[in-house]
Amino acid sequence: MTQLLILLAIIPIAMFLLTKKFHPKDRWLFFGVAFGTVVSPVSYGLITFTSMPVIGKLMGLIGLMANLIHGSLGYFFLQSIGLLAEGSPLKGSQLLMIHLVNALIWSSYYGMIGNKIGQKIAGEVTESTPGLGSVRQGARG
Repeated sequence: MTQLLILLAIIPIAMFLLTKKFHPKDRWLFFGVAFGTVVSPVSYGLITFTSMPVIGKLMGLIGLMANLIHGSLGYFFLQSIGLLAEGSPLKGSQLLMIHLVNALIWSSYYGMIGNKIGQKIAGEVTESTPGLGSVRQGARG
């Protein structure tokens, strides 16, 4: 059942393709938010592929490394506010809470990164320099 979590990877890809046509200005922002929303459950789903030979082991390793980064933040946050007990096995509802907290945290983080990438591509980034005020960067080329 956890292998179905990988189907969530379709959401950021679809968002990227749909915003290309309908909302190209905020394309990278929407992609970042969609990617951050699904990165934790998809990485959790990739871990289950370790039972398959060769390619499954590689996918499982990628999922493990991504889950170490994206999965632990929500777990430690919920543990620090007292919603998860230390050292006890996780139930399905607790895992859902972890993924929801991770979705909130990582969607805002990757949304900000996507917004900056979109601004850089459009040439709208303003950088402040000490003593000179803000300097607008133009598109390079």
